[in-house]
Amino acid sequence: MLYWLFIFIGFLILFVVSQWLLHWLEIRQIKINRWIWGWASFLVVLLPYFIWPKMNHTVLLILFVFCGVFAINFMTEQHKWIQKNSHI
Repeated sequence: MLYWLFIFIGFLILFVVSQWLLHWLEIRQIKINRWIWGWASFLVVLLPYFIWPKMNHTVLLILFVFCGVFAINFMTEQHKWIQKNSHI
């Protein structure tokens, strides 16, 4: 049970960090296409792993955190795009 509590708290922290990043970029009027967020979420883990198959676990954990932030940013930007362009 405690394990799932840590996972939930970690996800909340990841979500808050990604929302903060999107807000920070919006304030500075930096617009990143949602598909760049989507591709970056996978490539940030895959490319270093293909180049260095035996990576340090700490580095791998940091890359997974970036992957999570980029994936959440992609989903948030996709949701904004659907709300903006929805004709329903």
